Amino acid sequence: MSDQEKVKNPSIYENTIPSGFSGGFFVYNALGKQEIFFADPNVIQLFECTDIADLRQLTGNSFRGMVYPEDLDQVESNILAQTFESGKRHDYVRYRIRTKNGNIRYIEDFGHLLHGENGQAMFYVYIADVKQEEFFNRSQNSYAEAQVFSMNKRIDPLTGLLKVTAFYSEDQEILLNKLADGGEPTQILVFDILGLRRINHLKGRDAGNACIVSLVENVREHLPKTVRLFRGDEAEIMAVCTNCEEDEIIGCAEAVVKASGETVLYGIGSTRISIYEGNNNGIKRTMKQAIEEAEYALQVKKMLCADSKRSHELVSLVRALEETDSDTEQHVQRTRRMGELLGKRIGLTDSQLTQLRLLCLLHDIGKISVPLEILNKPGKLSKSEWAVLREHAEKGYQIALSTEELKPIAKLILCHHERWDGKGYPSGIAREAIPILSRIISVVDSYDAMVNDRSYRKALPVETAKKEIRENAGTQFDPYLAMEFLAMLKENPELAEGEKTDAADVRTFRTTAQESLLAGNTKPILYTAYVLDIDDVIIETDDYFETMTGYSREEAVGKLNQYELIPETDIAQYRQQVNAQFEKGDVAYLLHRIRCKDGTVKQVVCHGERYYDSSVKALRSDILVFEI
Repeated sequence: MSDQEKVKNPSIYENTIPSGFSGGFFVYNALGKQEIFFADPNVIQLFECTDIADLRQLTGNSFRGMVYPEDLDQVESNILAQTFESGKRHDYVRYRIRTKNGNIRYIEDFGHLLHGENGQAMFYVYIADVKQEEFFNRSQNSYAEAQVFSMNKRIDPLTGLLKVTAFYSEDQEILLNKLADGGEPTQILVFDILGLRRINHLKGRDAGNACIVSLVENVREHLPKTVRLFRGDEAEIMAVCTNCEEDEIIGCAEAVVKASGETVLYGIGSTRISIYEGNNNGIKRTMKQAIEEAEYALQVKKMLCADSKRSHELVSLVRALEETDSDTEQHVQRTRRMGELLGKRIGLTDSQLTQLRLLCLLHDIGKISVPLEILNKPGKLSKSEWAVLREHAEKGYQIALSTEELKPIAKLILCHHERWDGKGYPSGIAREAIPILSRIISVVDSYDAMVNDRSYRKALPVETAKKEIRENAGTQFDPYLAMEFLAMLKENPELAEGEKTDAADVRTFRTTAQESLLAGNTKPILYTAYVLDIDDVIIETDDYFETMTGYSREEAVGKLNQYELIPETDIAQYRQQVNAQFEKGDVAYLLHRIRCKDGTVKQVVCHGERYYDSSVKALRSDILVFEI
């Protein structure tokens, strides 16, 4: 009897499977080698084999051997994410197969995960041969696929990975707590492709998607097989690496970067607390804290990368600092080289080294608010001038707090002039209460200042500077860091020498930034000061207000409201930041934009201080604005 006759009269099937269809059913072991236990005649026919033994020989008796090799990684990742990792029992995947005769066919696969009483796990799978155009057209997926994906919204369809949002879902939290509670640390790696939006814009979204898929393939190839991967925002790929040490993971991450066609950056966080984060007594970070550490490390690396859009704000701040000191750029590069080498020598984590690089750039950012005549005074500072100079640590702290990306290093900036013996400033804290990165900057910054020419003195001989470090170990400097620093200089003598200049080449500044501008000197910082009444109306300006804003004193005093200087698109955020800072006290530091009379927009750092003027019995605000 023919199959067509059987279809017309299904009562005579007698528990047999009809043949001659473009779809069939098979069973394979969900674990281990994934052996094929059963395949019906239609599956055998799809592979153009003669019987089950022929199919097993063609595929190596494994489900992996049924899938076209180039599709295997994504298929396995999809199935794992949709079943074992999501806590569900069904999956839908598409892949190609190569038949015994070498033909390529396009397959829809509907699988169901079942568990036996003996603990054995099996996939019961129905596969169907589909047209090539349907296979590649994601908008023409079957109803069954739509149902599967609606139940698995946590799956990223491009990479087959669980979305990072699933990392925080209820069923995942239980697993992640187990990961964090184990004896060995868990490392969190977050990768990202720099300039993905630019790739999408110039080459199309397909090109951008290809970069993301390529990154996932590189991560799978170079990281341990036990690593669990998640898809984050845009191109971010997060890897959870259990029972791994950071050194091992950094080596793998660097291999991923080297193998990638595009610029790939990564950040690392760990559940293990660094030995330099106080007396941790074996306490571990939570998984959430480790993820936040990795995300911030990645964010900082983007800021430090010249090709990243995130670097623009940082560049503006550094340029502003350079205008206060001609040696800033060289000083930053020297301290960064020495600081990074010292940090690696004492075993800082990758996250700490990344923060240290940022701190080397910005530890003196508060100096942009110190008058140039004090910073570049050739002689000894007076008591009042010294008091003004010492304020730069606190002002740098406030500037960092005003910018979301710099908040984590604000305290490090505040503490970089503290001393080991507690006699530093501004807080007078001592020993390990001073953050380790601030202690490193203290040693490196002091040494570099000694061996290089300054506006107020010539450089000291290298041996004299080393002697100063040695003799002040245990008083000004952390004694361990001081000794390691001197040992590092001995091993790297090229770092010990400063960059000497002739006396005639030492740059000096005129009395004020404005005078420097009139004299045709290298571009100085422009600034202006003005006073606001309780309604934020300008009631007093200095002589430089018109140079900064374009508004004359007559146009501004009693007529111009401060908010008229803020671009309309920025007002809501500016108002929120001002109110938030004044809720904590009478001083506010902000990094924002102002709109000049001619419509041009300038990036500025603003220092505001609110006070009660007893002479007029009203609230006033003194505002000092620096262009950056």
